[in-house]
Amino acid sequence: LVVGYVVETFRERKPINLIIASDSYIYFGDLVPVFEAMQEGLGDGGYVALSLENVSAESELSLMEVKPDWRWQLTPSGRFAHRKEYVETVAEQHSMEMVRYETLDAFRHEKGEGVRGHLFVMRKAQDKEL
Repeated sequence: LVVGYVVETFRERKPINLIIASDSYIYFGDLVPVFEAMQEGLGDGGYVALSLENVSAESELSLMEVKPDWRWQLTPSGRFAHRKEYVETVAEQHSMEMVRYETLDAFRHEKGEGVRGHLFVMRKAQDKEL
């Protein structure tokens, strides 16, 4: 177990074989710096599993109407909710291939309401695969 700022830690501890980030990246809006650090820190073929929040179904419909290209949204809890397509795009830009994706319905409760989320499992492409 290592405690520290993830961006610095991933770069300092490379090569890393496995990153598990459960409810960690919900405090970042823009995930590009995190994915840059994971790309640099993960060894070729290394895995990352992460969970993120999604907005409510009602908010998702509203966002799609007013801002169809939304990437993340600050929620009333002070955490960020991320759009699945945004995460997939950033992952692909940083040599990560999706191994598994699952929606997480009510994976946590806040003020009596279920929180929607995502589970992503990705693998860093090996140099020959790039």
